[in-house]
Amino acid sequence: MSLQIQNNNNNSESNNNNSENPAQQQPHQQHKRKCRRQRRNCSNSNSYSYSYTCPQPRPLTRLMALAIVLAITAYCSPALLVEAIQAGSSPSSSSSASAFHMTTIGGFTGDNRKPAFINCAGYAPSVKEEQPENTYVFTVQAVDPDPDQEISYSLVQSAADRTKFIINPSSGVIMTAHTFDRDEPIHEKFVFVTVQATDNGLPPLDDVCTFNVTIEDINDNPPVFNKARYDESMSENTNLDAVVMSISASDFDDGNNSIVEYEILRERDFQYFKIDKESGIIYLQRPIDKRPGQMYTINVRAYNIVPDPLQEAHIEVRIRVVESSIKPPSFVDPIDVPIYLKEDLMNFSEPIVTLRAVSNMPDKPEVIFELITGRTEQTNGKNTFVFNQIGNEVTIRLGKSLDYESITAYSLTMSVRNTFELAAEHNIKIMVEDVNDNIPFFTEVKSGTILENEPPGTPVMQVRAFDMDGTPANNIVTFELADNRDLFAIDPNTGNITALTTFDREERDFYNVKVSATDNSPSSLFNNGDHNHGNQVFRISIGDKNDHKPHFQQTTYLADKLLEDANTNFEVIEVKAEDEDNASQIVYSIESGNVGDAFKIGLKTGKITVNQRLDYETITEYELKVRAFDGIYDDFTTVIVKIEDVNDNPPVFKEEYSKTIQEGPILSNDCILNIEAYDPDIKDRNADQHIVYSIVKEDHKKFLTIDNSGCLRLIQPLDRDPPNGHKSWQVLIAASDQDGVGTTLKSVKPVIITLEDVNDNAPFLINQMPVIWPENRNPGQVVQLLANDYDEPQNGPPFGFGIDSEASADIKTKFSIDHDYLFANVQFDREEQKEYFIPIRVSDSGHPKQSSVSILHLIIGDVNDNAMSEGSSRIFMYNYKGEAQDTDIGRVFVDDNDDWDLDDKSFEWKNGIPHEQFRLNPSTGMITMLYGTQEGEYFLTFTVTEDAVLIPRHSVDAEVTVLIRTLPEEAVDKSGSIRFYNITKEEFITVKRDVQADDNFSLKDRLQLSLATLFNTSVSNVDVFTVLQNENRTLDVRFSAHGSPYYAPEKLNGIVAQNQQQLENDLDLQMLMVNIDECLIEKLKCESSCTNELIKSSVPYMIYSNKSSFVGVNAFVQAQCVCGSLLPESPCLNGGSRRYGENDACDCIEGFTGPHCELVSVGFYGNGHAFYEPISVCDNTRISMEIAPQHEQGLVMYLGPLNYNPLLPLSDFLALELDRGYPVLSVDYGSGMVRIKHKHIQLQPGRSYQLDIILQRASIEMTVDNCRLSTCMSLGAPQGPNEFLNVNAPLLLGGAPVDLSQLGRQFNWTHVPNQQGFFGCVRNLTVNDRTYNLGMPSLSKNIDSGCQRAVAVAVSFGIDRNFIIAIITCIALLLIILLAVVVQKKQKNGWHEKDIDDIRETIINYEDEGGGERDTDYDLNVLRTQPFYEEKLYKDPHALQSGMRDPNDIPDIGDFLGGKKENCDRDTGAFTVDDVRHYAYEGDGNSDGSLSSLASCTDDGDLNFDYLSNFGPRFRKLADMYGEEPSDTDSNVDDEQGWRI
Repeated sequence: MSLQIQNNNNNSESNNNNSENPAQQQPHQQHKRKCRRQRRNCSNSNSYSYSYTCPQPRPLTRLMALAIVLAITAYCSPALLVEAIQAGSSPSSSSSASAFHMTTIGGFTGDNRKPAFINCAGYAPSVKEEQPENTYVFTVQAVDPDPDQEISYSLVQSAADRTKFIINPSSGVIMTAHTFDRDEPIHEKFVFVTVQATDNGLPPLDDVCTFNVTIEDINDNPPVFNKARYDESMSENTNLDAVVMSISASDFDDGNNSIVEYEILRERDFQYFKIDKESGIIYLQRPIDKRPGQMYTINVRAYNIVPDPLQEAHIEVRIRVVESSIKPPSFVDPIDVPIYLKEDLMNFSEPIVTLRAVSNMPDKPEVIFELITGRTEQTNGKNTFVFNQIGNEVTIRLGKSLDYESITAYSLTMSVRNTFELAAEHNIKIMVEDVNDNIPFFTEVKSGTILENEPPGTPVMQVRAFDMDGTPANNIVTFELADNRDLFAIDPNTGNITALTTFDREERDFYNVKVSATDNSPSSLFNNGDHNHGNQVFRISIGDKNDHKPHFQQTTYLADKLLEDANTNFEVIEVKAEDEDNASQIVYSIESGNVGDAFKIGLKTGKITVNQRLDYETITEYELKVRAFDGIYDDFTTVIVKIEDVNDNPPVFKEEYSKTIQEGPILSNDCILNIEAYDPDIKDRNADQHIVYSIVKEDHKKFLTIDNSGCLRLIQPLDRDPPNGHKSWQVLIAASDQDGVGTTLKSVKPVIITLEDVNDNAPFLINQMPVIWPENRNPGQVVQLLANDYDEPQNGPPFGFGIDSEASADIKTKFSIDHDYLFANVQFDREEQKEYFIPIRVSDSGHPKQSSVSILHLIIGDVNDNAMSEGSSRIFMYNYKGEAQDTDIGRVFVDDNDDWDLDDKSFEWKNGIPHEQFRLNPSTGMITMLYGTQEGEYFLTFTVTEDAVLIPRHSVDAEVTVLIRTLPEEAVDKSGSIRFYNITKEEFITVKRDVQADDNFSLKDRLQLSLATLFNTSVSNVDVFTVLQNENRTLDVRFSAHGSPYYAPEKLNGIVAQNQQQLENDLDLQMLMVNIDECLIEKLKCESSCTNELIKSSVPYMIYSNKSSFVGVNAFVQAQCVCGSLLPESPCLNGGSRRYGENDACDCIEGFTGPHCELVSVGFYGNGHAFYEPISVCDNTRISMEIAPQHEQGLVMYLGPLNYNPLLPLSDFLALELDRGYPVLSVDYGSGMVRIKHKHIQLQPGRSYQLDIILQRASIEMTVDNCRLSTCMSLGAPQGPNEFLNVNAPLLLGGAPVDLSQLGRQFNWTHVPNQQGFFGCVRNLTVNDRTYNLGMPSLSKNIDSGCQRAVAVAVSFGIDRNFIIAIITCIALLLIILLAVVVQKKQKNGWHEKDIDDIRETIINYEDEGGGERDTDYDLNVLRTQPFYEEKLYKDPHALQSGMRDPNDIPDIGDFLGGKKENCDRDTGAFTVDDVRHYAYEGDGNSDGSLSSLASCTDDGDLNFDYLSNFGPRFRKLADMYGEEPSDTDSNVDDEQGWRI
């Protein structure tokens, strides 16, 4: 066939915008008839040359031409195809692409036909078992008679089925998704696969193909012997070549892979026997040479005949020799033919076979039968058959149901033994016969499709059904229709359904057709003689054809007021065309009017969107012609888009602006410049431009102002001169249109203001200082004076210099100035005065003349003119964790008035004997501690030699005491900190030379003594280990203190903050900050969240100050801009242990219920408090807690300053209190307080409530019991500009130990929190999801850890408080009465006659054993001592309660006993004489303390011994005797009795 198409005037045709589809120029039905005539002419014509005189097509690419030729070849409709292509053509590139896309997507524009598989019935793929996934299986192929169709393939299966295959949707390649096993017990011998092929037509049509994939066997199973062991016997007179026994083995594989052969391995007694390799029968090969009772042993190998891969099995066979008179039993009339059983046999009581045997031993006729249980199901491995012995007969019956589809044959072995254990075996073959017990079932295909208007005989779909019976006599399926036989027909063998009529989709769009599948033999499931039937209903849909024209809903669409600054892809309007055909897909395109490609349209949606930047000034209206095309027919509509002007042009300044003025005061209010700008959006330049002016930079607004007329004025003088002034000022002026209201545009113009200089600055000295003038030099010129002036040169030099008239007489006497030179008038001695500060007046040459006084710092240089003398010094070093490397710790000190004479000195070890732990630099005298030096006190001696011009050579001794102390990491981690003001590190550690030795303390030592007093501990337990110098003469000091464990930093900082004024008075120093916090000043380090991180270094640093040196730990706080939170000191607290395999989970001791074993509750009684870790600065701080109040008033939580520091008066605080039972939250970010009172829920005594607080930059929120309603949410806004709560004090619960009223007055708080403490229980406090260890506060007073005390329990049960007080009062009165009665009784018994003052206590007085001994002469008064009381500045009752101690802290028994000893040593009333008598008694009179009470040398704080329970099991008895609570597990406290939350 050839195609001849006239293609004249292509170029002109391609540019014709008004060409139309020829199909649109004639009625619809006329067009259809024309197409049908063309098909008939094509079919009747013998010539395939064709010429069509329709309007000429546009130029086509080679690919399009080829597609046309292929389409005509496949389906003879050239005219229709050409018309479709012409209808799809368009002058615009976008619409042409759309039409061609529609042609390629829609495929052939004529009738849509379904794809079909090629030779589906002949598909017989196979795959070997045990192959890995993604193994290639088969490739299916389907073809579609329509051109340009893309076929996609998919597998059809139910959702419940396991996926066993995958298919490539494009190529049809099927691969495995599962590893198959053909053998027992899975039996995957074949798998049915259904593939669906779907085209991309409209609508998509499909075809299905079902076929069977055979699973091929591989030799993957070794033979299995039918018996686990072979023990046989033979007579001693057995003849050669006689049968001894037989063995058998089975193989699960199929075909040749299952054939087994045998051989006897050449080992042991192999030479006596031979075996038939096919049957497994063993024969005697040599005469028997063993006596009866002895045994032959051979090893038999069973192997497959297929050697690749080799599969084999071995078994040991033992053959016992018996006497010739002993004969084995034998079967009588054994059955040698196979027995056939139907698979549906269900009679389990009827014997299948009966066997009889004789023992062949007349005197022992008894025999025993056994049905051998093989190792496979075919050899009765699953007891499918059972036996029953009656005498010498045995019957075999069915034990389980048979299934031909699983097992087709069984091989049973019946064994019989006589009394002599000789046996005989007989093999029985049972063949299973197939019956029709499976009903045919259909595959997963449930539906099919046929297009409307198709002729009768058109294929619709193919159904497939299968019968799982094992033989062709039962599993051949035929099909028939159960209904709709007038509309459809079905092939009984293939299942192909075809149409018997022509369908119209508009009349009916689907049919439900019932198909019946029938097998080919009577059913064994029913007794009616009928076959098995399977039925299923299939849905046959009538597909639509494109035979209707699309039409728009409107002929004209209007998009009004589209802003010219609309964003790209902004939706302008949506046009919609409708088509009665479901199959047709409408494609939209813009045909004309789209100037500048300003818009684009969605091909399938009809949404018109902005494609390019619009400009009202260029075009104000678009008229778009839009086309809707369904592949054959089209329709057109008009879309009008009107553009609206927007303010999209910023103001324009008319010129560049600059001005020169004189610096100095403002003399008038006139404009220094008039600025003018215009708005390009306003066409009339003479009209009001609606422009407002402003100054851009904030720092310029205090100097200049500009009004809306553009008048620029000065409001403060501009400074021309350094350091803050500029010769030329660049001021940025902004001009905003639309009067600065709404969406305005702005332009910025720099205005240059140049300042003329006036003499308004005095000159000043610029000499490099200090100036050095050596001592002992004759009077003379010291230095040339140099000066500078910020004014211009005409107002500066030459400068005049002179000693200021206000200078002291001493300065005027010793110094003079000549022109610009300073002269020394006398000879100086550095030992009299080391430095001078000389006031010099400097004047310039300007008008008017300016002058000022500058200070010249002059140092008298040292000359070595004084001999040295012996000296001693002290060096104290903290060795952090003992890890310090070789470290310089200080220099050797000798007493010398000269201090610049180091070069004249040399240093050496005294007597030339160096210390092994230290190294000396002979030139500088620097002492270096070597790595590994242990802590302790070291005495070092040196010899220092001096040799100078003015001093004769001489040598002196120098002593250095080095005290090294190892500091553990815990001390640094738990350290407190102070930032001192106006002091240097050298001043802090210096020991004054002119003070007596007993009072020779540095400020560091005095701080250590004061802290020891505050913390009520010995000085040796306090370490001041960090002294770091900052800018502005501030000094950071870190310290720690401990008893047995180290005190928490909240305790240290809290106590110091409470006693700050006292500590400042003791040291005569000012404190800038207690608890150094780099986040305290808002936004100084971070813009938002801020957390302090303690940086620790093992590299020490040295501070040297002549007689004293200090080597400290380099530890400092650094701000991190993150939201920090409370981190546990260890993963699991309070004795908890990490759960294995879980990073953040702990196994906790009973009662410690927090996520890290925290004790999550604490109780208060209205007069106590507890200190906890402070919180970090966060963008969003979330505080949550549960409270159970017992009183309606009280301070629940306080987070704020503990004292007023005038150097850093930060007033930030947070207070949560109860006011008549209502929660009240007061928050001050430092710039004003907000008070939020919750009025919805009144907290009742004895009940628990959840409180949540959220602190944010712009809002503060408090909720009760998670109520999110507006009525029960309390909201407030922070006052002032501050945005964060900046507090470095501890978080306090239960009350505050400071006077809040006084703090309120000092900080000018508008509301002072309630001073009354909280009475109740607090539980589950979390800050930013971190749980607080409430039961273990750092510092506390009058708390109930864990809310466990009895009074609290009673109150928590709702008992009235007054009732409790009355009960307690009654009990007290009863005790007083009882005591009075006892005293009266003692007086009646004559006890009063004993002289109380005469304490002559003996063993007799105790009425104990030994009462009759002569020991009454000992006067125990000598053992009595006055109790020792020590004044306590601070009392910490919490630290004395074992229940409050951190179980993670390891008790230090050494510190405990050492502290006791130190107290005793300080006791002036203690006896120093030890004798036998003193130790011979127990009791209160023993001067060294009773071993029972441990009461000697104690104070009030020591009388609580609960901490003994933590010293270990050896101290448990003491703990039980003197502790308030039983130790360890002896506690009888009922956990259920306590505070109720």
